[in-house]
Amino acid sequence: MRVDWVHPSWRDLVIDELAEDAEERRRFLRHCGVDGVTVALGERRLLRTDADWDALGDGIHHLCPELDEAEAVRLLDVLADACPDDEVKALAEIALRRLRWAGKAVGVDALGAWAAVARWFDPRPEPPAVGLTWLELEPHHVPRTPQELERMADWLRLAELLRERLPELLDGLGFPERYEEILRAFAESEPPAEPPVERELRIESLERLAELDPEISERAFNRSIELAFEGPPPAPQPPEPAGGFPVERVLEDL
Repeated sequence: MRVDWVHPSWRDLVIDELAEDAEERRRFLRHCGVDGVTVALGERRLLRTDADWDALGDGIHHLCPELDEAEAVRLLDVLADACPDDEVKALAEIALRRLRWAGKAVGVDALGAWAAVARWFDPRPEPPAVGLTWLELEPHHVPRTPQELERMADWLRLAELLRERLPELLDGLGFPERYEEILRAFAESEPPAEPPVERELRIESLERLAELDPEISERAFNRSIELAFEGPPPAPQPPEPAGGFPVERVLEDL
């Protein structure tokens, strides 16, 4: 049963029905997907007893190995947004263990979602292979293509995440000193005309770089301001037909 897809008024009725029927409530908790976990943690009416929490834990235990990375990130985000009481922490521990990310390369969003939940535990669970993700993203020159710009943006997001959560690891990777030449060149580069999405990504990356690298902070921030005020390039105008009458130009003059 997907109670998250029901009209709000019907959704409340469905949740009320589940909340009053212990057997159906626990069946839902054992078989729900990420959306169902979201509903359960947002509607504590479905988690009345220890048996309910155990049922949800069983559900997450079986669910996690089936999730792709994007869905796993959603699940960890839901857990991170919940009140980190003992029951939620127990669910998070199940999720971290069953996702089996320890020692594996995952995306930056996945690392961020993992870190947001793993911070609850001491000792911290074994992390994904941050070094492998770093090596996949680290630039060897200033971005020249949209794909390289996207990787650069993800790399700087990863550096920001490590600065917040694992600063000793970021220092061990030699950031920013080891990459000073590339970072400075990026902050000083004159990009060609870019579509708005790429321009926003460049501005966001420069702002992030300004926070991460004191040596070029001012230059990176000023460059982000310059690009923001330049705005997106003008849309190309279709050529006028050869020998045609310039109707649009005449209308503009009226």
